Amino acid sequence: MRTPLSAPSREGTALVFLLLSVAVSALESLLVQTFSIHHSLTAKSLADTVTPSLAAVDALVPLSLALLSRRAYLVFLVLQSVTDAVVLHYAAFFYNTLTLSAMYHSMQGLSSLGGSVFVFVRPGILFLLSLVLGVQLLLVRLSGLCRVPSPRVRAVRAVAVPLCFMLVAVTVFQEHGRSGMLSLWTGEGPHVSTFDRRSQEGSKQSVRRLGYLATWAGEWAGGAYRDLSLVHAEKRCADPDALFRETHREAAGDWCGCPLPSLRGPVAMIQVESLDYAALSMSFGGHEVMPFLRSLLPSSLLLRAFAPHKVGSANADYELLNGRVAEENVMYYSHIRDYPDSVIRALASRRPAVFHGLEGELFHLREAYRLMGFGETFFKEELVLEGYPASTLALEHVTDEHVLDAAARYLEEGRGEAVFVVTMSSHIPFMEPWPPFGLGRGMFARYVSSLRYADACLASFYARLPEGALFVLWGDHGSDVPYPSFLRDNGRHVPFLVNVKCRDAWLAGWKGDEERSFTLCSLSWLLRRLLFQGR
Repeated sequence: MRTPLSAPSREGTALVFLLLSVAVSALESLLVQTFSIHHSLTAKSLADTVTPSLAAVDALVPLSLALLSRRAYLVFLVLQSVTDAVVLHYAAFFYNTLTLSAMYHSMQGLSSLGGSVFVFVRPGILFLLSLVLGVQLLLVRLSGLCRVPSPRVRAVRAVAVPLCFMLVAVTVFQEHGRSGMLSLWTGEGPHVSTFDRRSQEGSKQSVRRLGYLATWAGEWAGGAYRDLSLVHAEKRCADPDALFRETHREAAGDWCGCPLPSLRGPVAMIQVESLDYAALSMSFGGHEVMPFLRSLLPSSLLLRAFAPHKVGSANADYELLNGRVAEENVMYYSHIRDYPDSVIRALASRRPAVFHGLEGELFHLREAYRLMGFGETFFKEELVLEGYPASTLALEHVTDEHVLDAAARYLEEGRGEAVFVVTMSSHIPFMEPWPPFGLGRGMFARYVSSLRYADACLASFYARLPEGALFVLWGDHGSDVPYPSFLRDNGRHVPFLVNVKCRDAWLAGWKGDEERSFTLCSLSWLLRRLLFQGR
């Protein structure tokens, strides 16, 4: 015969299940915050992230809502899972914390991807979060939160709920001040640069102490994320040559000890989408991934550059062409109307043109490139009018084959002597058809196949360049695609390659250093040195 539990016993059991649910919610928040900051879950990363204030906020918010209302708590749990899914996907792809500024400035780019945005989805993340949500909902059901509470429980709630909310409010205010969030997002005191206002480090510090929701609230209250008057790059790229000359005075005539070719023939600058430095040495089944670029290496200057993925790939060429730091969360071309340091002005007499397979209105690219000094711009609209087909794949762009063909024709027909080409076919979701090297059909296999396609297009373009042409190629950022376990991770590095067709005497006696790493931003000084020769 089953003995019924007394009312106090039932309420105690219900409270235990409710607190277990709150504990699972708090643990989920802590793990998500840790992974999004450090991109790993280790004892060290947890110790570096978790603070008393963060633990308090992560626990007190769900507890107060659970005590306040079953419906409010259930809505919170669902919204927490959705928010955590977004944060984890952003962290997995961009290796950054998701700030309100990033969300605000990336919407245009995400809208251009259309349905292909779903290729960013990682089923493992969704499955794990769904499993955790299921456990939480089960615990809520077992807690009997839907039952009518006794007078004693109502009295406890009347005291506990306001107290929890008050502790959360005090903690948020105190930690916003301590982490610098209040000073970052207000205009008081001395001038605070846009870079500092939108700093990833400032946001990470706030996430460590308060979590994402409170950090976003601080950003929203300050309003700097949407203040377009603040969008201007104030910080110049660091000059690595200045430091090099201090310790290598004998090589003062070179750039960081690297030889430089003379600029005589036409100029071709190529930015290859998502080109990992490691891709140049990859081979599978006896087949090289990029045989053409690999063949150029003995006669080229090859440097390794750290290039993290930022909001809008165009920020990579913004840094290189203008020598200014592009922070993670702002798409500058959408806002800036003045480019005083553009390196393209050194090529004015050569009638420089830019070729890009996407729409010219995306991020205001057409206007931005003209303001930088490009005499002509050829985007998807112009290329389609010239007879080139638009791809029916995810991005619906003009593929690399046709964009590079248009650039080669521009040089061959004598319309100009300088081109800048942005390739897009190796952009995620990496859907260009090509034999997949027997690597299956996963993300990495598609990425490698797309690079093989881009390499073949580059080989055809290079073959049409005249002897003596300056060929400069770089990746806009790393792919951030997970590598198979048997490969060394790329570490978000891209190649920067300088080649003069059919001439390599300028490299005599130089030996590259693969371990030395620049930033893509710092290599703007090398590009400027190459193009400003004799000026």
